[in-house]
Amino acid sequence: MNPCVLGAIYGAFVADALSLGAHWVYDVNEIKEKFPCYDRYHDPITNYHGSKVAGDLTHYGDQALWLLEAVTLDKEFSLANFSSRWRAYMSEYKGYVDQASKTTLENLIAGKSSLEAGSSSQELGVVGRIAALVLLYSNHQKELENAAVLQTRMTHNSNSALSSTRLFARVLYLVCQGSSPRNALVAIFNETDESIIKEWIKLALASVKHDTIDAIASFGQSCGVKRVSPGALHLILKYENDFEEAMKQNVYAGGDSAARGMVAGMILGAYNKLEAIPQRWIDTLSSKDRISTYIGVFNE
Repeated sequence: MNPCVLGAIYGAFVADALSLGAHWVYDVNEIKEKFPCYDRYHDPITNYHGSKVAGDLTHYGDQALWLLEAVTLDKEFSLANFSSRWRAYMSEYKGYVDQASKTTLENLIAGKSSLEAGSSSQELGVVGRIAALVLLYSNHQKELENAAVLQTRMTHNSNSALSSTRLFARVLYLVCQGSSPRNALVAIFNETDESIIKEWIKLALASVKHDTIDAIASFGQSCGVKRVSPGALHLILKYENDFEEAMKQNVYAGGDSAARGMVAGMILGAYNKLEAIPQRWIDTLSSKDRISTYIGVFNE
């Protein structure tokens, strides 16, 4: 197995769980006051996440876990199978159900296909789901990108969400091939004809010299990909060799830290490998056993 794979998968899940405590808190001073040393998981301090507790995943992470389940049990990516599994879980889901999920579920129940059911959401939370796909496609760029785009389209069928997915799938592939994140982004900038991707990379490269809280505030802390994508890229570039600090600074920057963190955690986990992720964060993940079981089944 490519050594980037476990880093990408655990990096995304750890980032999501770490964000739960302060997720959707936009006041950075409040976060710093309540969490002066953010080095472990915390119960959520907002009321968005129901009964979730420290170590649990947000609704983004839960959906990433469903994709991991689909990939490892089927040992392939089938949009129809993932859609069926996603619908079954979402129909009984007790966590936060965002508008994209509500719309998609309603459309699937109404008989629309998995290619027709997606909402017009432009939120980044969908992109962090793709880490599981490197189990299948770490050495196959086009297949990784195509599968990533399909899983995004199922729930977030907007041009900006699909562009963000293509960008981070490309970065993930290049990192798994041995590139540094910075070199991967420079290569993508030079090759892509998508102006929005060029803009995000340019903004992120210029932001590295700035404080993370200030940089992410300038991009925007909210959920939309046009704001969160440069923020995730900032974390990837500024903390290229420091997974732990990237995850802490992501939380302190506030807003939709889970979406931003999952993407950055996936890329930095892939680049720095599993050993760079603090073992205490892996050990205290509520879904640790489930994740390791799925990966074990895949390797059988």
